[in-house]
Amino acid sequence: MINMSNILNNMDLVNVLKQLGFNENKAKVYLACLELGRATASDVAKKSSLIRTTVYKILEELVSEGLVEADLTSRVKTFIVLPPVKLIALIDSKKSVAQDSLPFFLEIFSSTKYKPKIRFYEGKEGIKKVFEDALDVKEKIVYTFSPIKDLLSELGATYARHYTNKRVKNDILRKALRQISDKESSKGQWEFYADDEKLKREVRFLPKSVIFSTLIQIYDNKVSFISFEKENFAFIIESRELSSFMKQLFNLLWSMSGK
Repeated sequence: MINMSNILNNMDLVNVLKQLGFNENKAKVYLACLELGRATASDVAKKSSLIRTTVYKILEELVSEGLVEADLTSRVKTFIVLPPVKLIALIDSKKSVAQDSLPFFLEIFSSTKYKPKIRFYEGKEGIKKVFEDALDVKEKIVYTFSPIKDLLSELGATYARHYTNKRVKNDILRKALRQISDKESSKGQWEFYADDEKLKREVRFLPKSVIFSTLIQIYDNKVSFISFEKENFAFIIESRELSSFMKQLFNLLWSMSGK
C-alpha cells in the first residue's frame, strides 16, 4: 500500500498519480490545479512548466473526468479544481466499466474459431520447463501472479537466483503481483519480494483477501500455469485472445495494488 507519510513533495505526488493511471504531464497539471484552485490555462502552464497547448488539452481531459470544472462566465476561460475525493469516484468509475464489460470480453474470447495450443507437464522438471519457457520472450516483458513463497519452497532460492540472472541477461522485465501474506512472511528473503531495477523486477501486493497458490505467467501469446501444491503440474496455453485478456486483467489489478 502507498505510505502517505512518505509523500513529502510534488515529485512523490506525481508518482502516486502515475500509479492511478495519469501520465507525468497530466499529473503535473492536476497538481498545479490543486495548488491554484481557480486559474486560467496560462496560469496552469506557468505553474506546471508545460506549454499552454499541452496544458489546455489536459485541462479539457480533466474536465471530462469530473476532476476540474470550466467557468465560461468570465471574459477569459478559467478552470476550477474540484475536491480530490473525486479521484476515488474516477477510479470506481473505471472499475465499474471494466466489470460491466467483462461479459462481452468473455463472449468474444469463447467464440473464437481457433483452438489454443496446450502443452502439459508434470513433476519438478516439468515445472522448471514451463517456468523457463518465459526466458524466451519477444516482447521482453512477463506479467506474473507469483506466490513466491511456494516457488522458493518447491525450487529453492539458488535456482531462483540462477533463473533471475538468466532473465536479466536476456533483458526481460518481470512485473509481479504477489500476496501480502508472502510479504509478511519473507523471513529475510526480501531479495525475492521487492522492486529491483538492476534485476528488472517490479512488484506490487494484492489485497489480503486475494489468496492463490498457482503461479501464472503471461508473455507474448502465451499463458502458463504452475501448481505447487498436491497436483504438482504445469501447462502452457498458446492463445492470442487469452493472452490479451489476461494482460488486461493483470494491468487492471496492478493499478489497484500497492507497492
